[in-house]
Amino acid sequence: MSFFKQFENSIIIDKSDENIFSMTPSKDYFVGNTPHGGYLTAVMQKALSLSMPHPHVINSNTLYLDRTEPKEISIHVDKIRESRGSSVGRVSLIQDEKLRCMMTGICSDFNYMNGVNDLETLPPKIFNEKRDLFISLNFDNKQEGFTPSFIKQTKCDIAKKHAWWLKNENDLGDEARCAGFISMGEEIPDQFVLSFYSDFFPPVVMNKYGPLGWVPTLSLTTNIRQLPTTSELFMDVIAKDLNKGFFEQDCQIWDLNKNLVATSRQLTRILKSEEKLPHLI
Repeated sequence: MSFFKQFENSIIIDKSDENIFSMTPSKDYFVGNTPHGGYLTAVMQKALSLSMPHPHVINSNTLYLDRTEPKEISIHVDKIRESRGSSVGRVSLIQDEKLRCMMTGICSDFNYMNGVNDLETLPPKIFNEKRDLFISLNFDNKQEGFTPSFIKQTKCDIAKKHAWWLKNENDLGDEARCAGFISMGEEIPDQFVLSFYSDFFPPVVMNKYGPLGWVPTLSLTTNIRQLPTTSELFMDVIAKDLNKGFFEQDCQIWDLNKNLVATSRQLTRILKSEEKLPHLI
């Protein structure tokens, strides 16, 4: 089974009532014992797309309110607004009668969208570098079992200079960034794969500061700009403005024909940053 088909199966949700769904997260898409944030966003987008009159979730804003446990979840969708060209809804992910994640989303239909194209965003120079300057995103050579399960469900190669796990403390990069190529096989990614990818790379602050333990995402905004034309995509993720332990992380995703297909921005926190980064105080 291809990685793409496996992912498709992992976001299947069962309809239990009008605009209410249920499923058990697949452990193939976990970080430790917790479902991956981009994976949960893809699941909630799936519920929204099945409940609204427009099939494509072009924008979503997810709040991660509490830890989601590795067991069944209930997904509730509320319609907020409907018009001819778009619709808006709210998704609540509930577990043990407690709200774990909440998402608002704007839906439309790429098959009928039209308008002017301009202000093109092209991939950075690193997109054109030789592929032998990229290596597999795999931390197991640092410590066996260190690579989260969700990473292993793709083929992902990142720039060698962004491989923090291969460097010592005195040899880390000067930027909090990670760029690389990713695919799930020969299939063209759909909107849910793009949502998963929008939070895919481990926190890129590690490329500047080294291992930092758990760095939780508090909120994630994802924009699906268009559907890809190639199976392999290129991602560039940059963190900026570390302030009181909180920072923003921006992601841009292109297909290999240089079409910008998705962007995201998340607010993330380095827990106990003053202890882990005392030299910055």
